[in-house]
Amino acid sequence: MFEVGVIAAVGFLGAAIASRARVSVVIGYIVAGILIGPNIHLSLFGFSYNGVLTETDFIQSISQLGLVLLLFFVGLEFSITKLKKTKEAAAILAVTNLAVDMFAGFAIGAWLGWPLIDTIFMAGVISMSSSAIAAKALIDLKRLGNAETEFIIGMVVLESFLAMIILTLVNGVVVSGDGAPVDPTSLFVGIGIFLGFFAFLAAVVIPNTVKMFERIKSEELFILFAMAMVFLAATLAEAFRVPAIIGAFFIGMVFADTKLASRMKTKMEPLRDAFVAMFFLSFGMLIQPSALPAVLPILLLAVPLILLSDMFLTASLAYMIGFSSKAATAIGTSFIARNEEAILYASVGTRAIERSPNLSSNYAGTYLTPFAGILCIVMSSLAPLLMIRSDKIARYFARRLPKSITFGADLVKRTLRTIVMPSMLPIYHKRRLLQATLILYGAWIIDLTLTHHLAHLAMSLLSPFIIYAVYAAARRTFREPVRHTNYGVDGGPFSRSTIETFVLRIVVGTLATIALVAIMWQYYWPSTLAILYVYFLAVVFSMKVVYRRLGLGLGRRRPRVRMLRNVPVRRRTRAAGNGFGRR
Repeated sequence: MFEVGVIAAVGFLGAAIASRARVSVVIGYIVAGILIGPNIHLSLFGFSYNGVLTETDFIQSISQLGLVLLLFFVGLEFSITKLKKTKEAAAILAVTNLAVDMFAGFAIGAWLGWPLIDTIFMAGVISMSSSAIAAKALIDLKRLGNAETEFIIGMVVLESFLAMIILTLVNGVVVSGDGAPVDPTSLFVGIGIFLGFFAFLAAVVIPNTVKMFERIKSEELFILFAMAMVFLAATLAEAFRVPAIIGAFFIGMVFADTKLASRMKTKMEPLRDAFVAMFFLSFGMLIQPSALPAVLPILLLAVPLILLSDMFLTASLAYMIGFSSKAATAIGTSFIARNEEAILYASVGTRAIERSPNLSSNYAGTYLTPFAGILCIVMSSLAPLLMIRSDKIARYFARRLPKSITFGADLVKRTLRTIVMPSMLPIYHKRRLLQATLILYGAWIIDLTLTHHLAHLAMSLLSPFIIYAVYAAARRTFREPVRHTNYGVDGGPFSRSTIETFVLRIVVGTLATIALVAIMWQYYWPSTLAILYVYFLAVVFSMKVVYRRLGLGLGRRRPRVRMLRNVPVRRRTRAAGNGFGRR
Protein backbone atom coordinates (compact mmCIF):
# COMPACT_ATOMS: atom_id res chain seq x y z
CA MET A 1 0.00 0.00 0.00
CA PHE A 2 2.86 2.34 0.84
CA GLU A 3 4.58 1.74 -2.51
CA VAL A 4 1.39 2.36 -4.50
CA GLY A 5 0.63 5.49 -2.46
CA VAL A 6 4.14 6.90 -2.96
CA ILE A 7 4.05 6.15 -6.69
CA ALA A 8 0.66 7.86 -7.08
CA ALA A 9 1.64 10.93 -5.04
CA VAL A 10 5.04 11.42 -6.64
CA GLY A 11 3.60 10.77 -10.09
CA PHE A 12 0.98 13.45 -9.47
CA LEU A 13 3.63 15.98 -8.42
CA GLY A 14 5.92 15.13 -11.35
CA ALA A 15 3.12 15.42 -13.91
CA ALA A 16 1.87 18.67 -12.37
CA ILE A 17 5.32 20.28 -12.45
CA ALA A 18 5.93 19.06 -16.01
CA SER A 19 2.59 20.45 -17.16
CA ARG A 20 3.38 23.75 -15.49
CA ALA A 21 6.72 23.85 -17.31
CA ARG A 22 4.94 22.96 -20.60
CA VAL A 23 6.91 19.78 -21.21
CA SER A 24 5.72 16.21 -21.64
CA VAL A 25 4.33 14.60 -18.49
CA VAL A 26 6.46 11.56 -19.33
CA ILE A 27 9.53 13.64 -18.50
CA GLY A 28 7.99 14.46 -15.12
CA TYR A 29 7.32 10.77 -14.46
CA ILE A 30 10.88 9.75 -15.35
CA VAL A 31 12.51 12.44 -13.20
CA ALA A 32 10.19 11.62 -10.29
CA GLY A 33 11.08 7.93 -10.62
CA ILE A 34 14.78 8.77 -10.48
CA LEU A 35 14.31 10.83 -7.30
CA ILE A 36 12.44 8.13 -5.36
CA GLY A 37 14.21 5.05 -6.77
CA PRO A 38 16.84 2.89 -5.05
CA ASN A 39 19.65 4.04 -7.36
CA ILE A 40 19.87 7.62 -6.12
CA HIS A 41 22.41 8.33 -3.37
CA LEU A 42 22.88 11.86 -2.00
CA SER A 43 24.84 13.08 0.97
CA LEU A 44 24.69 16.67 2.20
CA PHE A 45 25.69 18.12 5.59
CA GLY A 46 25.81 14.69 7.15
CA PHE A 47 22.38 13.76 5.85
CA SER A 48 22.16 10.90 3.36
CA TYR A 49 19.28 10.14 1.05
CA ASN A 50 19.02 6.74 -0.65
CA GLY A 51 15.58 6.94 -2.18
CA VAL A 52 12.13 6.25 -0.79
CA LEU A 53 11.44 2.88 -2.40
CA THR A 54 14.22 0.33 -2.13
CA GLU A 55 12.23 -2.73 -3.27
CA THR A 56 10.90 -2.35 -6.79
CA ASP A 57 9.81 -5.87 -7.79
CA PHE A 58 6.13 -5.23 -7.03
CA ILE A 59 6.09 -1.88 -8.87
CA GLN A 60 7.96 -3.35 -11.85
CA SER A 61 5.38 -6.13 -12.13
CA ILE A 62 2.43 -3.72 -12.04
CA SER A 63 4.12 -1.44 -14.56
CA GLN A 64 3.98 -4.20 -17.17
CA LEU A 65 0.19 -3.85 -17.15
CA GLY A 66 0.63 -0.24 -18.20
CA LEU A 67 2.95 -1.28 -21.02
CA VAL A 68 0.39 -3.78 -22.32
CA LEU A 69 -2.42 -1.21 -22.17
CA LEU A 70 -0.26 1.41 -23.89
CA LEU A 71 0.42 -0.87 -26.86
CA PHE A 72 -3.25 -1.82 -27.00
CA PHE A 73 -4.15 1.85 -27.54
CA VAL A 74 -1.42 2.16 -30.19
CA GLY A 75 -3.04 -0.79 -31.97
CA LEU A 76 -6.43 0.92 -31.82
CA GLU A 77 -4.93 3.79 -33.84
CA PHE A 78 -3.53 1.48 -36.51
CA SER A 79 -6.49 1.27 -38.84
CA ILE A 80 -5.83 -0.10 -42.31
CA THR A 81 -8.67 1.96 -43.76
CA LYS A 82 -7.21 5.18 -42.32
CA LEU A 83 -3.84 4.42 -43.89
CA LYS A 84 -5.24 3.79 -47.36
CA LYS A 85 -5.25 7.52 -48.04
CA THR A 86 -1.52 7.82 -47.40
CA LYS A 87 -0.51 4.63 -49.22
CA GLU A 88 2.93 4.74 -50.84
CA ALA A 89 4.01 8.10 -49.41
CA ALA A 90 3.56 7.07 -45.77
CA ALA A 91 5.16 3.67 -46.41
CA ILE A 92 8.21 5.15 -48.15
CA LEU A 93 8.79 7.80 -45.50
CA ALA A 94 8.17 5.47 -42.53
CA VAL A 95 10.41 2.68 -43.82
CA THR A 96 13.18 5.08 -44.83
CA ASN A 97 13.07 7.01 -41.55
CA LEU A 98 13.12 3.80 -39.50
CA ALA A 99 15.96 2.31 -41.57
CA VAL A 100 18.15 5.43 -41.44
CA ASP A 101 17.64 5.88 -37.69
CA MET A 102 18.42 2.22 -37.04
CA PHE A 103 21.55 2.53 -39.16
CA ALA A 104 22.58 5.48 -37.00
CA GLY A 105 22.02 3.33 -33.89
CA PHE A 106 24.07 0.49 -35.36
CA ALA A 107 26.86 2.94 -36.22
CA ILE A 108 26.92 4.27 -32.64
CA GLY A 109 26.93 0.75 -31.18
CA ALA A 110 29.74 -0.34 -33.53
CA TRP A 111 31.70 2.82 -32.72
CA LEU A 112 31.39 2.07 -29.00
CA GLY A 113 32.33 -1.58 -29.49
CA TRP A 114 29.07 -2.99 -28.14
CA PRO A 115 28.04 -6.59 -28.91
CA LEU A 116 25.36 -7.23 -31.53
CA ILE A 117 22.42 -7.78 -29.17
CA ASP A 118 23.11 -4.60 -27.19
CA THR A 119 23.57 -2.68 -30.44
CA ILE A 120 20.21 -3.91 -31.74
CA PHE A 121 18.36 -2.49 -28.75
CA MET A 122 20.43 0.71 -28.96
CA ALA A 123 19.27 1.08 -32.58
CA GLY A 124 15.69 0.47 -31.48
CA VAL A 125 15.86 3.23 -28.87
CA ILE A 126 17.30 5.74 -31.34
CA SER A 127 14.85 4.91 -34.15
CA MET A 128 11.58 5.10 -32.19
CA SER A 129 9.77 8.37 -32.86
CA SER A 130 7.04 9.39 -30.43
CA SER A 131 3.51 9.25 -31.79
CA ALA A 132 2.06 10.80 -28.63
CA ILE A 133 4.24 13.92 -28.66
CA ALA A 134 3.83 14.38 -32.42
CA ALA A 135 0.04 14.15 -32.14
CA LYS A 136 -0.13 16.51 -29.14
CA ALA A 137 2.12 19.06 -30.81
CA LEU A 138 -0.01 18.98 -33.95
CA ILE A 139 -3.10 19.63 -31.83
CA ASP A 140 -1.45 22.48 -29.92
CA LEU A 141 -0.20 24.09 -33.14
CA LYS A 142 -3.67 23.69 -34.76
CA ARG A 143 -2.23 21.76 -37.69
CA LEU A 144 -4.76 18.93 -37.76
CA GLY A 145 -6.30 20.41 -40.88
CA ASN A 146 -3.01 20.62 -42.79
CA ALA A 147 -2.58 18.38 -45.81
CA GLU A 148 0.52 16.68 -44.41
CA THR A 149 -1.02 15.81 -41.02
CA GLU A 150 -2.67 12.62 -42.29
CA PHE A 151 0.67 11.49 -43.66
CA ILE A 152 2.46 12.28 -40.39
CA ILE A 153 0.00 10.24 -38.32
CA GLY A 154 0.08 7.42 -40.86
CA MET A 155 3.87 7.40 -40.90
CA VAL A 156 4.20 7.35 -37.10
CA VAL A 157 1.65 4.56 -36.70
CA LEU A 158 3.18 2.49 -39.51
CA GLU A 159 6.64 3.00 -38.03
CA SER A 160 5.36 1.75 -34.66
CA PHE A 161 3.92 -1.30 -36.39
CA LEU A 162 7.22 -2.09 -38.11
CA ALA A 163 9.07 -1.57 -34.83
CA MET A 164 6.80 -4.09 -33.11
CA ILE A 165 7.57 -6.66 -35.80
CA ILE A 166 11.31 -6.06 -35.41
CA LEU A 167 11.02 -6.31 -31.62
CA THR A 168 9.18 -9.62 -32.00
CA LEU A 169 11.91 -11.07 -34.20
CA VAL A 170 14.71 -9.80 -31.96
CA ASN A 171 13.04 -11.04 -28.80
CA GLY A 172 12.50 -14.49 -30.29
CA VAL A 173 15.59 -15.08 -32.41
CA VAL A 174 18.33 -13.32 -30.44
CA VAL A 175 17.02 -13.24 -26.89
CA SER A 176 15.40 -16.17 -25.13
CA GLY A 177 13.55 -15.22 -21.99
CA ASP A 178 14.03 -18.59 -20.25
CA GLY A 179 17.54 -19.21 -21.53
CA ALA A 180 16.52 -22.20 -23.65
CA PRO A 181 17.88 -22.40 -27.20
CA VAL A 182 15.50 -21.10 -29.84
CA ASP A 183 14.89 -22.98 -33.07
CA PRO A 184 14.41 -20.33 -35.78
CA THR A 185 12.12 -22.59 -37.80
CA SER A 186 9.76 -23.24 -34.90
CA LEU A 187 9.91 -19.58 -33.95
CA PHE A 188 8.84 -18.36 -37.40
CA VAL A 189 6.16 -21.06 -37.57
CA GLY A 190 4.85 -19.89 -34.20
CA ILE A 191 4.88 -16.25 -35.31
CA GLY A 192 3.07 -17.25 -38.51
CA ILE A 193 0.37 -19.08 -36.54
CA PHE A 194 0.09 -16.12 -34.18
CA LEU A 195 -0.36 -13.64 -37.04
CA GLY A 196 -2.74 -15.98 -38.83
CA PHE A 197 -4.89 -16.30 -35.73
CA PHE A 198 -5.27 -12.54 -35.40
CA ALA A 199 -5.93 -12.21 -39.13
CA PHE A 200 -8.71 -14.80 -38.72
CA LEU A 201 -10.12 -12.78 -35.81
CA ALA A 202 -10.05 -9.55 -37.81
CA ALA A 203 -11.51 -11.04 -41.01
CA VAL A 204 -14.07 -13.56 -39.70
CA VAL A 205 -14.74 -13.64 -35.96
CA ILE A 206 -14.94 -9.96 -34.97
CA PRO A 207 -17.08 -8.75 -37.92
CA ASN A 208 -19.65 -11.47 -37.18
CA THR A 209 -19.73 -11.01 -33.41
CA VAL A 210 -19.15 -7.28 -32.97
CA LYS A 211 -22.87 -6.52 -32.89
CA MET A 212 -23.27 -8.86 -29.94
CA PHE A 213 -20.55 -6.98 -28.05
CA GLU A 214 -22.16 -3.65 -28.93
CA ARG A 215 -25.28 -4.75 -27.03
CA ILE A 216 -23.39 -4.72 -23.72
CA LYS A 217 -25.05 -1.83 -21.87
CA SER A 218 -23.33 -2.19 -18.51
CA GLU A 219 -20.10 -0.20 -18.41
CA GLU A 220 -18.69 -2.56 -15.79
CA LEU A 221 -19.27 -5.61 -17.98
CA PHE A 222 -17.84 -3.82 -21.02
CA ILE A 223 -14.62 -2.89 -19.22
CA LEU A 224 -14.22 -6.47 -17.99
CA PHE A 225 -14.75 -7.73 -21.54
CA ALA A 226 -12.15 -5.30 -22.94
CA MET A 227 -9.57 -6.15 -20.26
CA ALA A 228 -10.11 -9.85 -20.86
CA MET A 229 -9.44 -9.41 -24.58
CA VAL A 230 -6.27 -7.38 -23.98
CA PHE A 231 -4.58 -9.56 -21.38
CA LEU A 232 -5.61 -12.89 -22.90
CA ALA A 233 -4.15 -11.72 -26.21
CA ALA A 234 -0.95 -10.78 -24.40
CA THR A 235 -0.84 -14.23 -22.79
CA LEU A 236 -1.40 -15.90 -26.16
CA ALA A 237 1.50 -13.96 -27.62
CA GLU A 238 3.86 -15.14 -24.89
CA ALA A 239 2.80 -18.74 -25.59
CA PHE A 240 4.26 -18.32 -29.11
CA ARG A 241 7.49 -16.69 -27.80
CA VAL A 242 6.22 -13.28 -28.88
CA PRO A 243 6.38 -10.35 -26.41
CA ALA A 244 3.11 -9.79 -24.56
CA ILE A 245 2.94 -6.21 -25.80
CA ILE A 246 2.73 -7.49 -29.38
CA GLY A 247 -0.40 -9.48 -28.50
CA ALA A 248 -1.98 -6.34 -27.04
CA PHE A 249 -0.97 -4.37 -30.11
CA PHE A 250 -2.55 -6.86 -32.49
CA ILE A 251 -5.81 -7.19 -30.55
CA GLY A 252 -6.03 -3.40 -30.71
CA MET A 253 -5.64 -3.60 -34.49
CA VAL A 254 -8.44 -6.19 -34.62
CA PHE A 255 -10.88 -3.76 -32.97
CA ALA A 256 -9.54 -0.63 -34.70
CA ASP A 257 -12.07 -0.67 -37.55
CA THR A 258 -15.09 -1.50 -35.39
CA LYS A 259 -17.52 0.75 -33.53
CA LEU A 260 -16.17 -0.64 -30.26
CA ALA A 261 -12.85 1.18 -30.72
CA SER A 262 -14.09 4.60 -29.62
CA ARG A 263 -15.93 3.11 -26.63
CA MET A 264 -12.82 1.19 -25.58
CA LYS A 265 -10.74 4.36 -25.77
CA THR A 266 -13.22 6.33 -23.67
CA LYS A 267 -13.78 3.73 -20.95
CA MET A 268 -10.25 2.35 -20.62
CA GLU A 269 -8.30 5.58 -21.00
CA PRO A 270 -8.23 6.43 -17.25
CA LEU A 271 -7.10 2.88 -16.46
CA ARG A 272 -4.39 3.14 -19.11
CA ASP A 273 -3.16 6.52 -17.85
CA ALA A 274 -2.83 5.25 -14.28
CA PHE A 275 -0.85 2.14 -15.19
CA VAL A 276 1.22 3.90 -17.85
CA ALA A 277 2.25 6.48 -15.25
CA MET A 278 3.45 3.61 -13.06
CA PHE A 279 5.41 2.22 -16.01
CA PHE A 280 7.28 5.47 -16.65
CA LEU A 281 7.89 5.98 -12.94
CA SER A 282 9.26 2.45 -12.62
CA PHE A 283 11.45 3.08 -15.66
CA GLY A 284 12.87 6.17 -13.93
CA MET A 285 13.55 4.08 -10.83
CA LEU A 286 15.84 1.83 -12.92
CA ILE A 287 18.02 4.74 -14.02
CA GLN A 288 21.28 5.13 -12.13
CA PRO A 289 22.16 8.84 -11.83
CA SER A 290 25.81 7.86 -11.40
CA ALA A 291 25.77 6.48 -14.97
CA LEU A 292 24.67 9.78 -16.50
CA PRO A 293 28.24 11.08 -17.16
CA ALA A 294 29.05 7.75 -18.85
CA VAL A 295 26.15 8.07 -21.30
CA LEU A 296 26.88 11.72 -22.12
CA PRO A 297 29.27 10.81 -25.00
CA ILE A 298 26.60 8.50 -26.44
CA LEU A 299 24.09 11.33 -26.17
CA LEU A 300 26.44 13.74 -27.97
CA LEU A 301 26.62 11.24 -30.85
CA ALA A 302 22.92 10.35 -30.92
CA VAL A 303 21.30 13.81 -30.85
CA PRO A 304 23.06 15.23 -33.95
CA LEU A 305 22.47 11.99 -35.86
CA ILE A 306 18.75 12.04 -35.02
CA LEU A 307 18.49 15.68 -36.11
CA LEU A 308 20.35 14.88 -39.34
CA SER A 309 18.19 11.84 -40.07
CA ASP A 310 14.76 13.19 -39.15
CA MET A 311 14.91 16.91 -39.75
CA PHE A 312 17.07 16.87 -42.90
CA LEU A 313 17.08 13.47 -44.62
CA THR A 314 13.42 12.64 -43.94
CA ALA A 315 12.37 16.19 -44.81
CA SER A 316 14.43 16.06 -48.03
CA LEU A 317 12.85 12.74 -49.02
CA ALA A 318 9.37 14.11 -48.25
CA TYR A 319 10.07 17.08 -50.52
CA MET A 320 11.35 14.90 -53.36
CA ILE A 321 8.29 12.65 -53.39
CA GLY A 322 5.89 15.58 -53.72
CA PHE A 323 5.41 17.63 -50.55
CA SER A 324 6.01 21.36 -50.41
CA SER A 325 9.06 22.67 -48.58
CA LYS A 326 6.98 23.78 -45.59
CA ALA A 327 5.10 20.47 -45.38
CA ALA A 328 8.32 18.47 -45.74
CA THR A 329 9.99 20.43 -42.93
CA ALA A 330 6.90 19.94 -40.75
CA ILE A 331 7.11 16.20 -41.38
CA GLY A 332 10.81 16.10 -40.51
CA THR A 333 10.47 18.05 -37.28
CA SER A 334 7.50 15.90 -36.20
CA PHE A 335 9.72 12.81 -36.04
CA ILE A 336 12.36 14.25 -33.71
CA ALA A 337 10.65 13.42 -30.39
CA ARG A 338 11.57 10.24 -28.53
CA ASN A 339 9.26 9.01 -25.80
CA GLU A 340 7.22 5.94 -24.94
CA GLU A 341 8.36 3.71 -27.83
CA ALA A 342 12.05 4.34 -27.12
CA ILE A 343 11.53 3.59 -23.43
CA LEU A 344 9.66 0.46 -24.47
CA TYR A 345 12.69 -0.80 -26.41
CA ALA A 346 15.07 0.04 -23.57
CA SER A 347 12.88 -1.66 -20.97
CA VAL A 348 12.30 -4.83 -23.01
CA GLY A 349 15.94 -5.02 -24.06
CA THR A 350 17.37 -4.56 -20.59
CA ARG A 351 15.08 -7.11 -18.97
CA ALA A 352 15.47 -9.65 -21.76
CA ILE A 353 19.26 -9.48 -21.57
CA GLU A 354 19.24 -9.74 -17.80
CA ARG A 355 16.99 -12.83 -17.92
CA SER A 356 19.05 -14.65 -20.53
CA PRO A 357 22.02 -16.53 -19.06
CA ASN A 358 23.47 -17.05 -22.55
CA LEU A 359 24.33 -13.34 -22.84
CA SER A 360 27.30 -12.31 -20.72
CA SER A 361 27.41 -8.71 -21.97
CA ASN A 362 25.80 -6.06 -19.83
CA TYR A 363 26.33 -2.91 -21.87
CA ALA A 364 22.62 -2.47 -22.42
CA GLY A 365 21.81 -3.24 -18.79
CA THR A 366 24.24 -0.59 -17.58
CA TYR A 367 23.94 2.21 -20.13
CA LEU A 368 20.79 1.71 -22.19
CA THR A 369 18.24 2.63 -19.52
CA PRO A 370 19.83 5.95 -18.45
CA PHE A 371 20.62 6.76 -22.08
CA ALA A 372 17.01 6.20 -23.15
CA GLY A 373 15.71 8.32 -20.27
CA ILE A 374 17.97 11.29 -21.00
CA LEU A 375 17.43 10.98 -24.76
CA CYS A 376 13.66 11.16 -24.27
CA ILE A 377 14.00 14.23 -22.06
CA VAL A 378 16.25 16.04 -24.55
CA MET A 379 14.44 15.15 -27.78
CA SER A 380 10.95 15.61 -26.32
CA SER A 381 11.98 19.12 -25.28
CA LEU A 382 13.47 19.96 -28.68
CA ALA A 383 10.61 18.60 -30.80
CA PRO A 384 7.88 21.17 -29.95
CA LEU A 385 10.35 24.04 -30.33
CA LEU A 386 11.45 22.88 -33.78
CA MET A 387 7.89 22.07 -34.88
CA ILE A 388 6.81 25.63 -34.03
CA ARG A 389 9.70 27.00 -36.13
CA SER A 390 9.35 24.56 -39.04
CA ASP A 391 8.20 27.29 -41.45
CA LYS A 392 11.17 29.50 -40.55
CA ILE A 393 13.54 26.57 -41.00
CA ALA A 394 12.06 25.87 -44.45
CA ARG A 395 12.48 29.50 -45.51
CA TYR A 396 16.04 29.60 -44.14
CA PHE A 397 17.22 26.66 -46.24
CA ALA A 398 15.24 27.80 -49.28
CA ARG A 399 17.22 31.06 -49.29
CA ARG A 400 20.64 29.51 -48.67
CA LEU A 401 20.70 26.32 -50.70
CA PRO A 402 22.51 26.59 -54.06
CA LYS A 403 20.26 26.97 -57.10
CA SER A 404 21.59 23.74 -58.60
CA ILE A 405 20.46 21.79 -55.52
CA THR A 406 16.97 23.29 -55.46
CA PHE A 407 16.59 22.87 -59.23
CA GLY A 408 17.68 19.22 -59.16
CA ALA A 409 15.45 18.42 -56.19
CA ASP A 410 12.51 20.07 -57.99
CA LEU A 411 13.07 17.86 -61.04
CA VAL A 412 12.95 14.75 -58.87
CA LYS A 413 9.91 16.07 -57.01
CA ARG A 414 7.86 16.77 -60.16
CA THR A 415 8.64 13.28 -61.46
CA LEU A 416 8.00 11.26 -58.31
CA ARG A 417 4.94 13.25 -57.29
CA THR A 418 2.86 11.76 -60.10
CA ILE A 419 3.91 8.24 -59.08
CA VAL A 420 4.00 8.30 -55.27
CA MET A 421 1.44 10.83 -54.09
CA PRO A 422 -2.27 9.90 -54.08
CA SER A 423 -4.24 11.33 -56.97
CA MET A 424 -7.91 11.65 -57.80
CA LEU A 425 -7.07 10.85 -61.41
CA PRO A 426 -4.66 7.88 -61.58
CA ILE A 427 -3.16 8.31 -65.04
CA TYR A 428 -0.17 5.98 -64.86
CA HIS A 429 -0.85 2.31 -64.16
CA LYS A 430 2.65 0.87 -64.62
CA ARG A 431 3.81 1.58 -61.09
CA ARG A 432 2.70 -1.84 -59.83
CA LEU A 433 5.73 -3.37 -61.51
CA LEU A 434 7.96 -0.91 -59.66
CA GLN A 435 6.16 -1.64 -56.37
CA ALA A 436 6.70 -5.38 -56.76
CA THR A 437 10.35 -4.83 -57.64
CA LEU A 438 10.89 -2.59 -54.63
CA ILE A 439 9.31 -5.21 -52.34
CA LEU A 440 11.72 -7.79 -53.78
CA TYR A 441 14.57 -5.35 -53.26
CA GLY A 442 13.57 -4.76 -49.62
CA ALA A 443 13.48 -8.50 -48.92
CA TRP A 444 16.88 -8.81 -50.56
CA ILE A 445 18.35 -6.06 -48.35
CA ILE A 446 17.01 -7.78 -45.22
CA ASP A 447 18.59 -11.06 -46.33
CA LEU A 448 21.88 -9.28 -47.02
CA THR A 449 21.80 -7.87 -43.50
CA LEU A 450 21.00 -11.17 -41.76
CA THR A 451 23.17 -13.63 -43.70
CA HIS A 452 26.82 -14.34 -42.94
CA HIS A 453 29.95 -15.87 -44.48
CA LEU A 454 29.41 -17.77 -47.77
CA ALA A 455 25.68 -17.07 -47.95
CA HIS A 456 26.34 -13.34 -47.55
CA LEU A 457 29.05 -13.45 -50.22
CA ALA A 458 26.79 -15.34 -52.67
CA MET A 459 23.92 -12.89 -52.18
CA SER A 460 26.33 -9.97 -52.55
CA LEU A 461 27.47 -11.27 -55.95
CA LEU A 462 23.83 -11.48 -57.09
CA SER A 463 23.01 -7.93 -55.94
CA PRO A 464 23.84 -6.25 -59.31
CA PHE A 465 21.09 -8.29 -60.96
CA ILE A 466 18.54 -7.09 -58.38
CA ILE A 467 19.67 -3.50 -58.87
CA TYR A 468 19.36 -3.88 -62.65
CA ALA A 469 15.82 -5.24 -62.24
CA VAL A 470 14.92 -2.17 -60.17
CA TYR A 471 16.52 0.06 -62.79
CA ALA A 472 14.53 -1.55 -65.62
CA ALA A 473 11.25 -1.26 -63.70
CA ALA A 474 11.97 2.36 -62.71
CA ARG A 475 12.87 3.33 -66.27
CA ARG A 476 9.66 1.85 -67.59
CA THR A 477 7.64 3.58 -64.85
CA PHE A 478 9.25 7.01 -65.22
CA ARG A 479 8.99 7.24 -69.00
CA GLU A 480 5.40 8.48 -69.24
CA PRO A 481 5.50 10.89 -66.26
CA VAL A 482 8.68 12.50 -67.58
CA ARG A 483 7.12 12.90 -71.03
CA HIS A 484 3.96 14.63 -69.77
CA THR A 485 5.22 16.59 -66.75
CA ASN A 486 5.72 20.33 -66.96
CA TYR A 487 9.23 21.04 -65.61
CA GLY A 488 9.31 24.69 -66.62
CA VAL A 489 12.23 23.98 -68.99
CA ASP A 490 11.91 24.47 -72.74
CA GLY A 491 14.65 22.30 -74.17
CA GLY A 492 12.84 19.87 -76.41
CA PRO A 493 13.34 16.09 -76.40
CA PHE A 494 16.93 16.54 -75.26
CA SER A 495 15.81 18.02 -71.94
CA ARG A 496 13.28 15.22 -71.37
CA SER A 497 15.90 12.51 -71.85
CA THR A 498 18.31 14.42 -69.63
CA ILE A 499 15.72 14.71 -66.86
CA GLU A 500 14.78 11.03 -67.12
CA THR A 501 18.43 9.98 -66.88
CA PHE A 502 19.02 12.31 -63.94
CA VAL A 503 16.00 11.08 -61.94
CA LEU A 504 16.90 7.44 -62.61
CA ARG A 505 20.46 8.12 -61.49
CA ILE A 506 19.24 9.61 -58.20
CA VAL A 507 16.66 6.91 -57.40
CA VAL A 508 18.59 3.82 -58.52
CA GLY A 509 21.83 5.24 -57.15
CA THR A 510 20.23 5.55 -53.73
CA LEU A 511 19.06 1.92 -53.80
CA ALA A 512 22.47 0.72 -55.04
CA THR A 513 24.19 2.64 -52.25
CA ILE A 514 21.94 1.02 -49.64
CA ALA A 515 22.79 -2.42 -51.03
CA LEU A 516 26.50 -1.62 -50.97
CA VAL A 517 26.24 -0.48 -47.35
CA ALA A 518 24.46 -3.73 -46.43
CA ILE A 519 27.22 -5.71 -48.14
CA MET A 520 30.19 -3.89 -46.64
CA TRP A 521 28.86 -3.54 -43.08
CA GLN A 522 29.87 -7.09 -42.09
CA TYR A 523 33.37 -6.77 -43.52
CA TYR A 524 34.45 -3.32 -42.36
CA TRP A 525 31.71 -1.06 -41.05
CA PRO A 526 33.64 2.30 -41.20
CA SER A 527 33.74 1.91 -44.99
CA THR A 528 29.96 2.44 -45.07
CA LEU A 529 30.40 6.01 -43.87
CA ALA A 530 32.82 6.68 -46.73
CA ILE A 531 30.34 5.13 -49.18
CA LEU A 532 27.55 7.40 -47.98
CA TYR A 533 29.78 10.47 -48.21
CA VAL A 534 30.85 9.61 -51.77
CA TYR A 535 27.21 9.11 -52.73
CA PHE A 536 26.33 12.52 -51.29
CA LEU A 537 29.06 14.14 -53.40
CA ALA A 538 27.82 12.25 -56.47
CA VAL A 539 24.28 13.56 -55.95
CA VAL A 540 25.51 17.15 -55.60
CA PHE A 541 27.66 16.79 -58.72
CA SER A 542 24.76 15.28 -60.72
CA MET A 543 22.54 18.21 -59.75
CA LYS A 544 25.17 20.69 -60.92
CA VAL A 545 25.59 18.85 -64.23
CA VAL A 546 21.86 18.75 -65.01
CA TYR A 547 21.57 22.41 -64.02
CA ARG A 548 24.23 23.40 -66.55
CA ARG A 549 23.04 21.10 -69.34
CA LEU A 550 19.58 22.62 -69.28
CA GLY A 551 20.97 26.11 -69.79
CA LEU A 552 20.45 27.34 -66.25
CA GLY A 553 23.97 27.16 -64.89
CA LEU A 554 25.68 30.10 -63.29
CA GLY A 555 28.73 29.57 -65.48
CA ARG A 556 26.78 30.38 -68.67
CA ARG A 557 26.88 34.10 -69.32
CA ARG A 558 23.60 35.83 -69.91
CA PRO A 559 23.23 38.25 -72.88
CA ARG A 560 24.09 41.80 -71.99
CA VAL A 561 21.35 44.41 -72.26
CA ARG A 562 22.24 47.75 -73.83
CA MET A 563 20.63 50.79 -72.25
CA LEU A 564 19.53 53.40 -74.79
CA ARG A 565 20.09 56.53 -72.79
CA ASN A 566 20.97 59.11 -75.50
CA VAL A 567 18.11 58.18 -77.82
CA PRO A 568 14.89 60.25 -77.93
CA VAL A 569 11.88 58.86 -76.17
CA ARG A 570 10.00 58.05 -79.40
CA ARG A 571 12.98 56.12 -80.81
CA ARG A 572 13.54 54.38 -77.49
CA THR A 573 9.95 53.13 -77.49
CA ARG A 574 10.25 51.91 -81.05
CA ALA A 575 13.54 50.16 -80.31
CA ALA A 576 12.08 48.50 -77.26
CA GLY A 577 9.06 47.38 -79.26
CA ASN A 578 11.30 45.87 -81.94
CA GLY A 579 13.19 43.93 -79.30
CA PHE A 580 16.52 45.79 -79.76
CA GLY A 581 16.70 47.04 -76.20
CA ARG A 582 14.80 47.58 -73.01
CA ARG A 583 14.98 50.17 -70.42
